[in-house]
Amino acid sequence: MLVGKSRNNKRGVRRARQNKYSGNVRGLRNSSLMVPPMISSNVRLSHRFRFTSSSGTATAVTPTSLLGAAGAMGTIINSFVSCLNESVRVKFIEIWTPPAAQGGNATCSVDWVGFNNSPNVEVSDTTVSVAQPAHVRTSPPNQSLAAFWQVAGGSTVCTITAPSGSIIDVALDLILSDDEAALTTIAVGVDSVGVIYYLSLDPNATHRFVPVSLTTTT
Repeated sequence: MLVGKSRNNKRGVRRARQNKYSGNVRGLRNSSLMVPPMISSNVRLSHRFRFTSSSGTATAVTPTSLLGAAGAMGTIINSFVSCLNESVRVKFIEIWTPPAAQGGNATCSVDWVGFNNSPNVEVSDTTVSVAQPAHVRTSPPNQSLAAFWQVAGGSTVCTITAPSGSIIDVALDLILSDDEAALTTIAVGVDSVGVIYYLSLDPNATHRFVPVSLTTTT
């Protein structure tokens, strides 16, 4: 009985080796290594940008202001910058707002603009404690305008209220420009040709939400 088992084991090992080697050959012939796979050729990025607020005024955010905040290169000296990205989508917005002094209060909010039959959705928080800031973290609701990919435009995707001293984080998905007919340009007062700037989160004329630790301009 032991001899029979030993012979069967040896035969099984030989068959396994044959199948192993022949399987490798067949696998190589059909492997994706032999044919280049499909790729998504557009260059996509994700990044979390940080801003500080200098005004408690409710301020609209547009696709163009998002593209400018994500990076633009000076193209005409002291006149225009051109956005590096062609499309943008908001992943989430997070705000921290401390009250100005003990006994005061502070409120921050994000009001998402609805699309077609979808309503606007506002998320808000208020604090009365100097030890605990008001805090909001919110993603675009389903069917809101900000939930979709956007190209440059002046339509409001959301309105942010963040009193002076607030910290605003905005996480974006981005697609770099690629042989577009014309890059999106934004008027500025000061820029040098070839230098990259990161503009305010709000439209560049107001400069209420300025970037942190990135080169910016007015």
